[in-house]
Amino acid sequence: ILFWNLFLAIILVLSACGDLVKDSDTATCNNAIDSRNYDTALTVCTTRKDKASAYMGKAGYDIVNLLDTSSKSTKKYVYDSNLGKDDNAGLAILNILRLSTGDKPDDTKRVTAIANSKNYLDKATDLLHPYLSDDSSPLSTDEILLDTFALAFAMQLNQLLIYDNATTSTSTFPDNESDGSLVCDNATASKASELRAMDGHLWQAERDGFQCARMKSAIAASDNQTAVLLELATWKTGTKLPSAIYETVCEPILSLTRYLRKLTTSIDKLTLSGDNTKAITDAKTSTDNLTKTVGCVL
Repeated sequence: ILFWNLFLAIILVLSACGDLVKDSDTATCNNAIDSRNYDTALTVCTTRKDKASAYMGKAGYDIVNLLDTSSKSTKKYVYDSNLGKDDNAGLAILNILRLSTGDKPDDTKRVTAIANSKNYLDKATDLLHPYLSDDSSPLSTDEILLDTFALAFAMQLNQLLIYDNATTSTSTFPDNESDGSLVCDNATASKASELRAMDGHLWQAERDGFQCARMKSAIAASDNQTAVLLELATWKTGTKLPSAIYETVCEPILSLTRYLRKLTTSIDKLTLSGDNTKAITDAKTSTDNLTKTVGCVL
């Protein structure tokens, strides 16, 4: 997901449409958001846009943090023969929301902060998205933009919470050993410092680690392990996993699909063009491809 372009798009949008987390209908609400006192804003603000803006602020999305992002690195790690490719799209979002390892070096506290941020982003879109196609109370352009960015950011954080856990595997599928046991072989990082949970660097081996563990548990719990393994032997990428293991394997991943559906409807309401549109649609396409690759398609 090319979220660095999306960050640039946000700056352009804010410049063109005004500070999306600053507008207010009342002086009290305006002052609360101006001073980044978002808890007070949620109490005193009355409009859905102001409340959504306050939730976005609590998630870490405001002008101060956006400007601070410009000094932070989003450099990809070099391809690792054991870990595969590094997807650093999450790092760009963590930087914007001030949730990176530099901002929050304690791993446990960072994970909690990321989960909280996603929750606030969800609350913002919960206020806005239901009105996307409501003719009686339609969203303004600013509200649609807030909804789109909240969905895109929450989807990215959700992907990190699922996969970016420093647990790896050399394959998506467990090996079937001669004694009938299922094994997921760990992948070893060439540089231990580059394999860190919730750092925004999502290695292919981390995705495989999560998926292999889910596969192993689902196959072991199936009524007919041999039949499932035979089905998997002929399974093709892009198609649905065997029904016997589909629900167990895919339940957490389908949350990404739900974000995709909402994001698609929000994008359809926008008139962004060029790199702006490409950044958002790339986010959608990347996650869509991910769900298909692992067989978690609807």
